[in-house]
Formats: sequence, C-alpha cells, structure tokens
Amino acid sequence: MGETGTTEPAGKVPNHLVGVIVTWRAITHQGLTRSQNEDAHWVTHVVEGTTGTESASRYVFVVADGLGGHRGGAVASRMAIKAIKEEIHSWHGGNAERTIERAIQKANQKIFCVAQTDPELFQKMQTTITLVVLENDSLVCGHVGDCRLYRMREGQVNVLSRDHTLASDMLQLHLISAEQAAEHPGRHQLTRSVGGDPFLKTDVFRQQAMPGDTYLLCSDGLWSELKEEEIRAALEGPDISRECEKLVRFALSGGAPDNITAIMFRIDVVGKQAASPFSWRSLLGKG
Repeated sequence: MGETGTTEPAGKVPNHLVGVIVTWRAITHQGLTRSQNEDAHWVTHVVEGTTGTESASRYVFVVADGLGGHRGGAVASRMAIKAIKEEIHSWHGGNAERTIERAIQKANQKIFCVAQTDPELFQKMQTTITLVVLENDSLVCGHVGDCRLYRMREGQVNVLSRDHTLASDMLQLHLISAEQAAEHPGRHQLTRSVGGDPFLKTDVFRQQAMPGDTYLLCSDGLWSELKEEEIRAALEGPDISRECEKLVRFALSGGAPDNITAIMFRIDVVGKQAASPFSWRSLLGKG
C-alpha cells in the first residue's frame, strides 16, 4: 500500500502560511514470510488559522512496528496509532514535546491495560513507535524501540533516533564497537517498547528543519535489509515517490523476512510564505 502527498491549503487561503510545506510518500508491505502486517503508520497535514491573515501548517508522521511474530503485535501497533491520532486531533500547536510525550504515554497505558485482560496477549502485545511532528521551523520526534529516523542534509546522512536494543545499549556503554553492534545477535532484541511495562521512558528531541532536508522514517523490516549506500542514494534522489518505492523493492529482493514500512519526506519550504492561489499552484507544480 502506498500514499503520496503534497498539500496546499483547503478552503479560504490566508495571506500567509507559517510553517512547512512537505512532499512525502508512505509505503507498507507485509513482507515475504509473515502471515500478516503488524506494522501501522499514519501521515496527516493540518492547516489551522491563527489570525485573520495567517495560518499554521503542521505535519505528523508515525510508524509503529508491532512486536514481531506475535498475535498481539498487529493489535498493539494499531492501538498505538489510534491513541496518537486522538491526542494529535485535540492539539492546536505549541509545545510539541509535551504533546508527543503524552500521546506515546497514552498509547503505552492503553496497550498495557488491554494486554492484562487477555493471557494470550500478555507480555507479547507490544509495539515500537517513532512519531515525528513538523511545526514552524522545527522537527520534534518521540521514539521508543528500533524504528529509525534518517536525515539527509547537505550530502550528509545521520540516524537521528537511537535503537532501544541490546546491541545499541552495549554500544552506548562502550562494551562493543559500532562494527560489532551492526552484526551483534542482540541488534533486534528490544530493551524498550510501548505496552511492555506500565511506565515508559520516551526519547523526545527537537531539530531545526531546513529546506532541502530529506528524511526516511522506517521500521526495522526495511533498514535491516538495506546497505548504507542504498539509503544514501535514495535520500539524494530527486523523486521522493520513486526513491521510496526503490527502497522497498531492495528490501523485498533481500528476502524481506519482516514487515516493511517506509515514509520518505522532503522539506520544500520553511517559514512564512505568501499563499495566494496562484503562488501555491506554481510552488506545488500544479499550474
């Protein structure tokens, strides 16, 4: 399943739009060996009026990867997305860190409580979450687990999130090298997940968003099947939709033992922009 988006304001267009304009593509695939897709994702764009002449533009991108191979994984990932949607829909901007933290904590509590009512799901009904909010000139991310957020900026690729896995924790403690961590048997052994415990620590961080930045938000079913140079080439490519499709094809050609979800997005504009209907159509290539 795939989705593509470039968004212009709906309804009456204000004189100025404050925030970001983004081109994005989202694809999810069951993979070649799993009986169901336990990944879930969500992309939304909100334009809200702040004054009579200005509106704010915000984007939200989420990937949730249900704990692999368990019946409760698909339930957990979809419950997490639902809880996040509820929190985001009631949010009207400002203090994105608090909103993200609250949304992930709400997801954790709901999944943990439901898991207690069904012995077959107990201890197996968990998910990872990476939630990204673009607001004004900032990207704010909340992260639990081993989905990843990559960024390409001025030719340099960085992984902005940190895997919550045994191998990553050992690397942080300088017990193993980066090379050893890449091949360590614990590189997919989660040490933190949503729904596993009643209390959850969430990584939340803020980065400046800049025009031209390109991001890849994906489940481990994608990144674990790809080489670094394949990810780099995709993030450098001019066509977001084509490059996202290419990454999924590469993962499938490697055997794709896990579910795959990929969201690629590129920041086209940051800041305050004139928003007449003609300038919007020209900007988005719709003229």
